[in-house]
Amino acid sequence: MPNPLEKAVKSGIRMNDRIGDLFAKIGTAAHPRGNVLTDYDQARLALEAALAKENPLPAVRDVLRNMRRQLNSDVGNILNDAVLLGTDEASRQLRFYNARPRGSIRLTEQTNTAQETVMSQFDAQAAAINALVLSNADPSQIIGDDERTGVLSSGVITAAAAIWGAYLIWTAFDTTVTSQEEKFMKQAVAALDARTTDCCLRVHGQIVELEKPFHLTGTPRFADFMDWPAFHWYCRTSGVLYQAEFDDGLTDKMQEGSQFFLDAREAGRNPDQNPVDAFG
Repeated sequence: MPNPLEKAVKSGIRMNDRIGDLFAKIGTAAHPRGNVLTDYDQARLALEAALAKENPLPAVRDVLRNMRRQLNSDVGNILNDAVLLGTDEASRQLRFYNARPRGSIRLTEQTNTAQETVMSQFDAQAAAINALVLSNADPSQIIGDDERTGVLSSGVITAAAAIWGAYLIWTAFDTTVTSQEEKFMKQAVAALDARTTDCCLRVHGQIVELEKPFHLTGTPRFADFMDWPAFHWYCRTSGVLYQAEFDDGLTDKMQEGSQFFLDAREAGRNPDQNPVDAFG
């Protein structure tokens, strides 16, 4: 019989990439064509034209209205994808242990709250832009220029969408697996590459009771104890279902892998020149 823990950890490694894909869909410096970044790029061009009008306020309000509609749709789709991602991963890992989730889950309230929170950040930007237009402020204060970031900045929105997306992934995962009669623990699985934070390297392989938090010691981290990722902004670490009877040295290998990266960084070496996988 294939080792279900090994299959769960390998799935967790793939999940690291799926979380990264979700962040790419939002938009990052490495993925500038993400939906949220594209919404901002298009709105910035439209605002530049609107601000050039003799009476810019009506045109600016039209641009912001249209932007809000598109942004709200894109953020909603991303957050719904996050819920599906979490339920799909939980169901997959349960199948490795010959367990099945009991029906579908609904996180409507959590998803709506997350979407409202992200959009409130945009609403604050829109209110500030309207005020700046009324005060005849320089357009660069709104859309930015080579020397400054304007009020219409995507950073706070992409970060909020990413953190709430991660929250919904692991809320969906947790809700799915905690309905099981079978006893599980959980294990943290980090993506081991040059972008992995000190925090996630140090928690990689840690095992705790399903209902207890992971203990975080590295940086950056939101808190010392957290039930699930995201442990910091744009965190790709995943959680997997763990049963000790199937641990035939897997955890030791995982921790050897993360220690390799920690040692390389301490010595000023590039660990990606001699990469290791999550099993060391």
